[in-house]
Amino acid sequence: EYTAAHGGTMIKIAAHTFEMGCTAGMSDCEPDESPAHFATLTNDFYIGQTEVTQGEYEAMMGSSPSSFGSCGSDCPVENVSWYMSAAFANAVSDSEGLEQCYTCTGSGGSTSCSIAVEPYSCAGYRLPTEAEWEAAARCGEDTLYAGSTVIGDVAWYSSNSGSTPHTVATKASNACGLYDMSGNVREWSQDWSSSSYYSSSPGTDPFGATSGARRVHRGGSWGSSPADVRVAFRNRYNPPYRFDDSGLRLLRTSP
Repeated sequence: EYTAAHGGTMIKIAAHTFEMGCTAGMSDCEPDESPAHFATLTNDFYIGQTEVTQGEYEAMMGSSPSSFGSCGSDCPVENVSWYMSAAFANAVSDSEGLEQCYTCTGSGGSTSCSIAVEPYSCAGYRLPTEAEWEAAARCGEDTLYAGSTVIGDVAWYSSNSGSTPHTVATKASNACGLYDMSGNVREWSQDWSSSSYYSSSPGTDPFGATSGARRVHRGGSWGSSPADVRVAFRNRYNPPYRFDDSGLRLLRTSP
C-alpha cells in the first residue's frame, strides 16, 4: 500500500480471475446482474482503501461540494458528478506527474469530461471499471455484502445510517482491507451502462459498453435498501448528475 497525493491510502489488488454478477452467494438479484460469468483482470491495480473524503477532495480542488459538510472532513465527499470525479482523478495524476486518464473542460459543477486513454493502459488515476470494482469488493469471497453476510457489520445503509453519510472506515473492512465498499456513498465506475452487457462481456479485462447515456454506480449508499448494497448490484446515472449519496473511490493500474 502507499499514500497518494490526495492523502488517501491505496491498496494493491493482484491480477486474478473471479466470478462476477449473480453468483451463488447472491440473493435479490436484478436481471442485469445475469448471467454470472468469469472475468480475468490481467493487471495488478491499486484502489482507494476508503472512499475519497471531503477533506481529500477539498485539498485537491479547493472546496468541497458536499451536501453533508457538517459530517466533517473524514466523511466521504458526495454531490459529485461523474465528470467532477474524473476531474479529481486528473488532479491527483497531475500532482504525481502521471498521465491524465480523462480530457476535461470547465470546473466545479460545470465540468465535462471524456475518457482519454483506455482504462487498463492509463498510467494515472481514474475510476474503477465495474470488473475492477467488483473484484476488489469481493476480494476472493462470495459474500452478499463486501466482507460479510451481515449487512450491519460492513455497511451504513437505510436502516442504520440516520439518513446521513458517516466517517469512512467506521465499519469493518473486507478481506482486502477496503472499507465502505457496501454502503455509505455510491461510487461512480468508469463504465457506460448496458443492462445486457453481461451477456456479451469479454472474459478478459472488460470495460463496459462502448457507448451509452449513463455511467454505472456501485456499492449503494446510506439511503439504500439491503438489496442495493450487495456487491453485485448495479445502478446507473447520467454523468452530469449530482446526488447527496454519490461519491467516488480512486484506482490506478499498477506500474
